[in-house]
Amino acid sequence: MAYALDLLGERWTFLIIRELFLGPRRFGDLHAALPGIGTNLLSKRLKELEEAGLLAATASDARGQYRLSESGEELRPVVRALMFWSIKYFMERPDACPPKDCIFSNDLQPDSVALALEMFVNKCATPFSNYVLHVRIDEHPYTYYFMNGEMTARRGADAPAVARIETDVAAFMQAMRSEIYLPQMRERAVLSGDEAVIRHFLTSIMPGAHVADEVARQISASASLHA
Repeated sequence: MAYALDLLGERWTFLIIRELFLGPRRFGDLHAALPGIGTNLLSKRLKELEEAGLLAATASDARGQYRLSESGEELRPVVRALMFWSIKYFMERPDACPPKDCIFSNDLQPDSVALALEMFVNKCATPFSNYVLHVRIDEHPYTYYFMNGEMTARRGADAPAVARIETDVAAFMQAMRSEIYLPQMRERAVLSGDEAVIRHFLTSIMPGAHVADEVARQISASASLHA
């Protein structure tokens, strides 16, 4: 534990790693996504992470990009667990505080919401077959890969997908906070493609929604039998 903290415990390190979970980023993109970090400190942290083998600098163009290595990707479940723990911890605090204000905000960056969706699916998803889903959040495209019971999100929508969901930050945040339910979420989104995949994703991000959805389907099936 002490050795891991020596490597990862410096300020900004986990936030840099988090930013790279959705895919490679240029230095300028990272700097813009992390308000408050100076360019010198960001360069220092990136060099340290590269030397540790957690990320690699690519030179696909003149500006280059940074991407996570396999070892860096293995930190994804750790960061997810920290995200979920922090939400639970600050939600239970009796007094108002900036982290709690953030949880209840509908004015977040799409990347932050995209990672929160990944976290919720991995925490709450019911068993399901593999699929690829496109999600557009406020005009920002993402691809979600549900493989072997685990969800991974990436920026962009290059890979073929079996379904698509388009909506805004506010709708997803309200759904994850259980301020709206499945029917309202459907009304506020543009949905297309495999209905079973859409249902699995939406019920996974809305606490208790899979139970309510199953009850609704059983009631509908029973009504059809007696019609």
